[in-house]
Amino acid sequence: MKRLYFLLLILVIASCNQQNKIKIDGQIKGVKEKPVYLKEILLGNTQIIDSARTNKKGKFSFKETIEHPKFYQLGLSNSRYITLLVEPGEEVELKFTSENLNNYSINGSEGSKKVKKLSNRLASTKYKLDSLKNLYTKTKNPKKQEKINAEYQSIVESQRDSSIAFILDNLGSMASIMALYQKINDDTYVLFKNMDLQYIKLVADSLKKKYPDSDHVKALIANKDNLMKKYRNLETNTKFQKYAEQSDFPVPMIRLPNIEGDTISLKDIHEKMLLISFWSANNKRSLERNLKLKKVYKQYHPKGFEIYQVNLDTDSENWKKAVKFDELPWINVGGKGRNQYYGKVYNITELPTDFLLNKNREIISRTPEINDLKRTLSIALD
Repeated sequence: MKRLYFLLLILVIASCNQQNKIKIDGQIKGVKEKPVYLKEILLGNTQIIDSARTNKKGKFSFKETIEHPKFYQLGLSNSRYITLLVEPGEEVELKFTSENLNNYSINGSEGSKKVKKLSNRLASTKYKLDSLKNLYTKTKNPKKQEKINAEYQSIVESQRDSSIAFILDNLGSMASIMALYQKINDDTYVLFKNMDLQYIKLVADSLKKKYPDSDHVKALIANKDNLMKKYRNLETNTKFQKYAEQSDFPVPMIRLPNIEGDTISLKDIHEKMLLISFWSANNKRSLERNLKLKKVYKQYHPKGFEIYQVNLDTDSENWKKAVKFDELPWINVGGKGRNQYYGKVYNITELPTDFLLNKNREIISRTPEINDLKRTLSIALD
């Protein structure tokens, strides 16, 4: 019985290993006995993992073992290569019509076919745009230049629409990562609008469930979180600019009562550094941050640091009890109704959220880490 179990275990392991193996066979017409390189595309660079020589018929072959889909560059040099997306268990067949590697057929890898589709589409767009650039420089007629600009923008928009359509059709494929980061030139992404961040979120959320161990997926998730934070900051700054234009204060004015019922506004505060803090007595992270802020406040309040904390609870009594229980020493305002309005004005999407303002009441950071807050205050006030 033990022997049978052992044999079954060996068969299972062997089957798993076989499923993780990949094979890449290819033939390059007219290329005899020359080196072909297989590079893995890592985060920020590439690494040669294998090389082979074509035989007299231009054929070559690679074998690898992988646990999840990976991106590769296969080519003859740094300037002549194609990009592949290979999944565990795939046997890829490539046929190139010439050594420039521009024209080729591919079988056995759906991800690589999708990558090829993306690459061909972008190459076609770049060719059209380069032609228009050359045409623009040659003509001196303003009307013709205006027409060329309009055509140029139309092609850019068409490429963007194509990439969005591809992403929505391939949310479960890592090829969608490539679509997210394609560039028209060194300075311009295909997806160049702020609203395009939603596609990064869609892809990241989809691939996180399917390929949680992929380094490319992990990097995408980290980038998504960072970009979404920047986007929220941008939205907030845009809102603040509109409010500032309507008043004589750099950020939206807040006027709310404290727990004693006395109304206090941001204009009443004259300390050099000000932290506007939004919190809830029912939010664990808010309560934990308050305890950390107490130590910072004790150290820097005598030097010119103030906290103006806005409670967003609908239960005023709960808020007042929390302020007294935790002995919060700074300005704490709230009140049912109006506090919710200020939460929307300041674009509060999570708690706690803080804004650190300098003496000119310009925002210099959003929800800084405690150590970063202390470091900034020490520079400004010590």
